[in-house]
Amino acid sequence: MTEWHSVPLERLVTQHVPELVAPNADDTVRFAGVRWYGDGLFVREERKGSAVKGKCYALKPGLLVYNRLFAWKQSFAVVTDDYDGVVVSNEFPQFEVDTAQATPEFLALYCSSPVFAAKALSLSSGSAAVSRNRLKEADFLRLEVACPPLKVQERILEVITAVDTFIEALLAEAEAAAAARTALLDELLRRRDDSWTDKPIGKLGTVTRGKRFIKSDYVDSGIGCIHYSQIHTDFGAHTNEVHSWLPEGMRPKLRFAKPGDLVIAGTSENFDGVLKAVAWLGEEDVAVHDDAYIFEHELEPRFASYVFTSPGFRAQLPAVISNTKVVRVSKDALERLTVPVPLPDTQKEIADTMDTIDRQVRAISDEVARAQTARAALLDALLTHKIDVTPSDRPTDLA
Repeated sequence: MTEWHSVPLERLVTQHVPELVAPNADDTVRFAGVRWYGDGLFVREERKGSAVKGKCYALKPGLLVYNRLFAWKQSFAVVTDDYDGVVVSNEFPQFEVDTAQATPEFLALYCSSPVFAAKALSLSSGSAAVSRNRLKEADFLRLEVACPPLKVQERILEVITAVDTFIEALLAEAEAAAAARTALLDELLRRRDDSWTDKPIGKLGTVTRGKRFIKSDYVDSGIGCIHYSQIHTDFGAHTNEVHSWLPEGMRPKLRFAKPGDLVIAGTSENFDGVLKAVAWLGEEDVAVHDDAYIFEHELEPRFASYVFTSPGFRAQLPAVISNTKVVRVSKDALERLTVPVPLPDTQKEIADTMDTIDRQVRAISDEVARAQTARAALLDALLTHKIDVTPSDRPTDLA
């Protein structure tokens, strides 16, 4: 296996002095950012020229760019032609690449890898909080990268691009399945007859707020609990298992959901997450965090949870949310929201149908996760030369 030499980035790239942009008051200025984990550039906001207070700099197509604040989060990209005319702040330095030795695309891939992220983090500085540390340009240029022959670089890019295309297709399938799920739920809830009623949540049961606990209270076993943040990240429409526990000594200070109750997120960082609900189907009572509500009711529990995700229910939220730093819905506002109430047999049929669809959606999501894990392992093996790479037979285009 031919050895690859490692070189400091200062031998492969030169920092570009970008054009300072001075927009007119009526101009629309597009500001770009660099996504984490090598996921490319994006337009993060648009401002009128009159609202641009700080300095901004033009992006130049073909250059390597990174976010100084999140270099350790693999925030590197190549400026593509469609970002010509888009601007960035001085937190996004740009670099010309010596294409006789490397391509911008290969360096962006290498710098977006976990291998490089650890190096970037070790040199990032500026704050006690890791999330505020910056990788300064001088330190970036000192970091070493593996520099295989150009044809090998091209072959590695071809392999990873093929994997990325597969993952993108899976993500599109997952997105389509989620959209179909929402449409189906909406249709099922519109197939109503005279036996259906619409009732406010406050007339269907009792809404109670949970009690305060913090993550540092967690223990390895004890009282099962649901933190409000877990409703957003860890659970689907229903669950019979918990992921965290509290000590028995806290029991008198806690508030519990009984089997069949809904646990509802009363707050979220965004509109989509607020009032996400999970039906608790475990055998024992579960402690609930104070940023969540416990809804004790007589509906089919799974049906009740699915209703909270339906377009008809979500359409009511703009009138009741409190938009501060986070999105909140008060107990009184929650109790005023209405839900459709079919007969019990119909509730069960709808819940069974949605369970089937959710299993299919989860299967696709699991496949995406497996593919992303495999990509990360493959990229690491390619960039550390654990896998011997056969150069592409096609001529390398450096234009």
